[in-house]
Amino acid sequence: MVDKETTEFSRGSFKEKILRQLEENAAKQAETKFPDPEDFERPSRSDSEEPERKIEPRKVDLEPFKLPVFDFPAADENEEEPFVANENLPEEGDSLRQNLDGVVSEEIQSQDIPPQFSRSEPKVQDEKIEQEQFLEKKESEKMVKHQPSRRTNSPSKKTSSSKKNKNKNKNKKKKKVTAGKIIAVIVVLLVLVVGGTGWYGYNFVKSGIQPLDSKNATAKSINIPAGSSSKQIGEILQRQSIIKNGMVFQYYTKFKNYSEFKSGYYNLAPNMSLSTIASKLEEGGTEKPVAPTLGKILVPEGYTLTQIAKAVTVNSGSNEKNAKTPFSEADFMKTVQDPTFIAKMVKAYPKLFASLPTKDSGIKYQLEGYLFPATYDYTKSSTVESVIENMIQAANTQLTPYYDTIAQKNLTVNEVLSLAALVEKEANNDDDRRNVAGTFYNRINAGMTLGSNLSILYAEGKLGEKTSLSEDANIDTNLDSPYNLYTNTGFGPGPVDSPSLSSIKAVLDPAQNDYFYFVADVTTGKVYFAKTLAEQNANVQKYVNDKISS
Repeated sequence: MVDKETTEFSRGSFKEKILRQLEENAAKQAETKFPDPEDFERPSRSDSEEPERKIEPRKVDLEPFKLPVFDFPAADENEEEPFVANENLPEEGDSLRQNLDGVVSEEIQSQDIPPQFSRSEPKVQDEKIEQEQFLEKKESEKMVKHQPSRRTNSPSKKTSSSKKNKNKNKNKKKKKVTAGKIIAVIVVLLVLVVGGTGWYGYNFVKSGIQPLDSKNATAKSINIPAGSSSKQIGEILQRQSIIKNGMVFQYYTKFKNYSEFKSGYYNLAPNMSLSTIASKLEEGGTEKPVAPTLGKILVPEGYTLTQIAKAVTVNSGSNEKNAKTPFSEADFMKTVQDPTFIAKMVKAYPKLFASLPTKDSGIKYQLEGYLFPATYDYTKSSTVESVIENMIQAANTQLTPYYDTIAQKNLTVNEVLSLAALVEKEANNDDDRRNVAGTFYNRINAGMTLGSNLSILYAEGKLGEKTSLSEDANIDTNLDSPYNLYTNTGFGPGPVDSPSLSSIKAVLDPAQNDYFYFVADVTTGKVYFAKTLAEQNANVQKYVNDKISS
């Protein structure tokens, strides 16, 4: 029987290994390594042996082994090689060879495989196997780190490498896709961050420029120390709840080129814009605190006393509709007609009221025209009397530079104001005002009446009221009133409204012309002048009557 361990190997391979060992022993070769294939010399053959065969290398899937330990590679189970006796073996191995041949023959017969006999084939196969094993050993030593075990049941090198390449390509694609997604997410986040920051910054600056509270007109007395920078001023205003943000104020004033802020006390309110505050800081404050204003009163140019009485009840400094002041129309009209109050003002401003008409002169209101048109602040301590006095004081301030000129022209303040009040209503620009004033002077110098419709409307209580074109043109020129300047010569008893400084200057410096007449277009307000009555009648028909009838 064959030993149990030998059954793990193929019969052919086992036999060949044993025979090879016997041949090496017989040849007394103790070498443990095979010679280099280039130096390998084949043993000499006898004349009786077959001619040398050409050895074709073929690939055999064998596992590497080390000598002198015999590590036999597993052979293909279906591959069997015939055993051929070799007559050239030494005699001492004949008995073993015969035993082996017998065993092999029995195994072949048991499997019904016909043996093949050849005397020369074993040596050729031995040489072939030895070369192949040697080459396989060298290749395996070089490739052992890079190749898998070359068993018959393992996948081929080509297949495994192709799978690895596919896996690498897939991994690369996945990495590329993942990297692309990460980059896209980062870009989107950056865009969102930049856009959000820009939007936040824009809204922050826009909000900081707006007033802190547009509905709160309550002013506070704010002290700005000398040498304060725009940054320090912004911090003060923010701390006092006047503006929203001090930093925005700092950059806003630099961007708008506001500079040379002055020290002092300022009355500032939360409803003021940054530009308004900056302008006030450039104008300068007061040395001592002034009571903060609660609101403003606007008196337009050309207003009559009755119109001013209505204006003092309206707080024009508030953004709320119909915002009111603490003053009433009745209190105002009562005060401006109070003899005690008038006497007090005459005493306080002697040059202004030097020619004030008396109450029995036929004048309607003594203080008509003496309240200067402007915007006035009022405080918690303001009264109707103090408000009216502020208006009188402003008129005196405006006329102070012209008192000497008025005296040199042999005019009185009342005459200048009376004529300026008519010029204010008759003209719309400075050139027309000077020409209208020059025409009035030409008529006075010629002994003519001024012939103004405005004075008659004032006497009737219609000046400043809404009247139709027909009413303005068809006035009663025969009205019995000192204000009828069609029948009364001179400047009239007194002003019919509060003239502007431009009209006052026009009266003091009139245009030199030859006109005696003028008429204003009832639709456009443009003034047309004439030297003769015929020209005047033609202008009246063209610019008044024709347009009224149409």
